[in-house]
Amino acid sequence: MSPQRRRSSRGPEWKPPRARREVLVAVFASLAVIVVTASLVWFLRPNRNSGTTAVTPTVASVTTTTAAGATTTTGATPTTIAPTATTR
Repeated sequence: MSPQRRRSSRGPEWKPPRARREVLVAVFASLAVIVVTASLVWFLRPNRNSGTTAVTPTVASVTTTTAAGATTTTGATPTTIAPTATTR
């Protein structure tokens, strides 16, 4: 048979393995790292609208008139303008 534990007259001698303050500091530091990382990923993500797209403005109207008694055509003609290179 093994010997019995001695009990202190002052109460239990049990101590938690870590201080509560140390645990709270570690938890809040971990949360701060996660929040900062997520924020940086969100704010530094590539712009979804930064791709090269062709701009297609339309001309207001084009009127063509032919000889007497012929038809007249009015309409908008779409034109495509290619993006230009920027020089510095």
